[in-house]
Amino acid sequence: MASPYLGWKKAELHCHLDGAVRVATAEELSGSRGLRMVAPDDCPSQAEYIKYFDDAVEVMQTAGALERIAYELCVDSAAENIDYLEVRWAPRLHLQNGLTVAQAIGAVLSGLDSGPIEAVAIVCAMRHHPPQENVDLARIAGGFAGRGVVGFDMAGDEARYPAAPHKPAFEAARGAGLHLTCHAGEAGDPSSVEEALDLGVERVAHGVIGARDPRIVRAGVRCTISTDSRTVADTTLSHEFELMSQLGMTDEDLQRCNETAYDSRFR
Repeated sequence: MASPYLGWKKAELHCHLDGAVRVATAEELSGSRGLRMVAPDDCPSQAEYIKYFDDAVEVMQTAGALERIAYELCVDSAAENIDYLEVRWAPRLHLQNGLTVAQAIGAVLSGLDSGPIEAVAIVCAMRHHPPQENVDLARIAGGFAGRGVVGFDMAGDEARYPAAPHKPAFEAARGAGLHLTCHAGEAGDPSSVEEALDLGVERVAHGVIGARDPRIVRAGVRCTISTDSRTVADTTLSHEFELMSQLGMTDEDLQRCNETAYDSRFR
């Protein structure tokens, strides 16, 4: 039965490229079956969940693979009436076969440009990478500002790697004209959200732990709905809307979240 939200025009602001690879595509590119790409519902920790991206990343080491996967994500998104998509990924995870960061970015942008919807890119730093490498990444990403890269992000295990040492990377990205967001509030305590805000971000990716902090709640937080990783999480944006409806959100609430997504685009 089709989701009642399938026909809604939707914007998605938080979609990881390496978490949205078609299983069939990954199997074709790897020549293997039974890849570990879908996380269980009861994944015990953020660190364990992240491991389910590994098999996809392994097949995303050529320009052709990156371009194809980005294009297919746009096609899959269009199939459920997403007409604006922000795709994020960490270029430094795709250099095993000799690609440069700039080549990895260019390949993804080529795939997004070929797709049937408006799709732009957010370049992710990783918390466990050295701070200077993330500064260098921000500067390279900034060279694509106005050419498809709209934002700079940082992801990874927030319980083990604090955000503060990477503030220079965010300053470099801002100086290059990129919007700023950061993963925070997936694990740990609300201080991780405050730490992300100290980086000067415009949006917090996830931030759910922040609901425990009355100061953040009182400040008035606007929320959007996304898949994060449609393959790893085994979901679609329409299904996420259904889940929120089951939790008590009205269609008016959901429409407001969708409008917030359009209003909060990095453009």
